[in-house]
Amino acid sequence: MNKKFNIIRINGFKGLLLALFCVGCLIAGFLIFPGWVCMHVWNYFAGFFAQAPFMNLVHGVLLWCIVALSLYALNNGDFAISFGSASSISPNEERIREVFSKINEKNARNIILAKKHLEEAAKSDNTESEHDDKLLK
Repeated sequence: MNKKFNIIRINGFKGLLLALFCVGCLIAGFLIFPGWVCMHVWNYFAGFFAQAPFMNLVHGVLLWCIVALSLYALNNGDFAISFGSASSISPNEERIREVFSKINEKNARNIILAKKHLEEAAKSDNTESEHDDKLLK
């Protein structure tokens, strides 16, 4: 049994109006507008065929529901956006330490390599300047 309860608190008439507004916006955004788009797309393509019927908004919403539920059924519940609690994704501290130790090892290797390259560059600059000095004499 889930012991975490989600409570929605509505205070007074203003809160009720705000809740109804939010529900109306969700219905308009997730049902009515996509249904309107489906209706217009269907009617556009139906204009090319003589026997195809035209849709009104109710039919567009029904078509959208069919498309959305079909995509949901085919997707097997694996969505790019999901909701969950942070406790279900708690990181393993050993894994974090392991990753940071690898990062630190790579940084140490990079520092050593950079120092070697700087020393080699300094030596080659010194030998070139000595060679130039010999040529000038």
